[in-house]
This record gives sequence, structure tokens and C-alpha cells, in this order.
Amino acid sequence: MQKRLWAFTMVLFTGLVRVAAAQEHAHPNSVWDGVFTASQAERGRDAYAVHCSSCHGNDLRGGAGPALQGLQFIDNWREDSLKSLFTFIQTRMPFRARGTLSEEIYLDILTYLLSMNSFPAGSEELTHDALDSTQLIGKDGPAPIPNFALISVIGCLIKSGDEWKLEQVSAPLRSRQEKPTTAELQGFAARPLGTGTFRLVYIDSMRPGFVPEQHVGHKLHAHGYLLSNDKGEGLSVTSLEAVASVCKE
Repeated sequence: MQKRLWAFTMVLFTGLVRVAAAQEHAHPNSVWDGVFTASQAERGRDAYAVHCSSCHGNDLRGGAGPALQGLQFIDNWREDSLKSLFTFIQTRMPFRARGTLSEEIYLDILTYLLSMNSFPAGSEELTHDALDSTQLIGKDGPAPIPNFALISVIGCLIKSGDEWKLEQVSAPLRSRQEKPTTAELQGFAARPLGTGTFRLVYIDSMRPGFVPEQHVGHKLHAHGYLLSNDKGEGLSVTSLEAVASVCKE
């Protein structure tokens, strides 16, 4: 009897551990969780002084380049993973020597930017593996994506009067380029539908050969600029692709 009870207890404990691990994985860290160390940010400060300050200023307030501190900077990158900001820095900076620094130096510079925007240090250094699961959010917590930001969504195409719309729209994700990659489209095909509705603006300027009437009721991936106003949520479309011939889970 005791052996059975012990075995049951171990199975239950193992199951709870797995559930907790799955929940932790499902809810990414944020920059408020102390995702870098103070010493890493100090190394980043030194690297920033050498490679970045001539364009962005010693105080990060901008000059030849944009400011890297303050509300506008946070708005440019919030509601997204640190991977997006890191990739931008790694591939675009320094301006006259793009991509020439080591991965460690780019990570250090990123943590310095975080520290200078009042995000707290923690006990472990930020690593490349943690970038994708760490969200950059503002001091007031998660918020709607800023108007005019590039986003991607999945939804069901309908025509309502003279307007084309997507229904059952998934929660929008921020993007950093006007056209999605093939890998992104494949990933979006598996995303679940949601409950939102988006107007599709400038759909007539889509690529030649895309006929929206042929895709009514299909599951589509839409990419473009968020337009949020008194008419509701809209999307100034830069890319529209069918990812499934039916619109259901």
C-alpha cells in the first residue's frame, strides 16, 4: 500500500512539475524580470561609448542617429521580443561598419540600452537564447501596439458592403519588415484564429494576380500598418496571402 501511495505521489509531483514548466514556457519573461546583470550593462556602456555614442550621443538622446532612450524609443520596440531589437542592432550597427562586432558585444550594448531606460538588472547575464522569449514592455505593463506600427495577423476574408475585412482575427504581432518571409508565412498558417475584426485598406494595390473574390472564406495572413481610429481597427495592407483554403481551426 505504501509503495502504491509513493508511486502515485511521484507521478502527481512529476505531472505538476511538467505543468509548471509548460506554464513558465507559455508566459515569456519581460524586461522587468531582471534579464541582464549590472556588470554586463557596464561592459555595454564601454562598448557603446566606442561604437555608438558618435551618432546617438553620450546620453543616448540622439544626434546624427535617433535617441535610444525615452518614450519614443520604447514605443518603437515594445510589445515585441528582445530578438527584434537585437537583430536590428546586430545587422544595422555601427552605421559605417554594420555587423562587425561580436555577438557578445552586441548583447552587452543591448543591456546598456535597457539599463538606461530604467529596466532592472538581475542575477544572470542576457544570452542570445533568451532573446526570443523575453518581451519588451513599458513600465505600465502590456499595452496595445502603437498606431501605424507594422503588424501581422491571421483572419478570415469577407466582404462587407464596399469594404474588405478580416474576421476572427488573431492577436496582432509586431513586424519589422513590409513583406513577411516564407518561414513567417509557414508559421502563421498554424496560428489559431481569434475574435477581432480588421478593415483592409488599400487592398486594391496588392500584387498582380491576387484576386480577393477568390479567397472569400479562406484563412489569410495579412501584413501591414496598423490603423486604429473611430472606425475601429484597420490595416494598411502591404502583403496578403492565403494560408489555408478553409477558415476554421
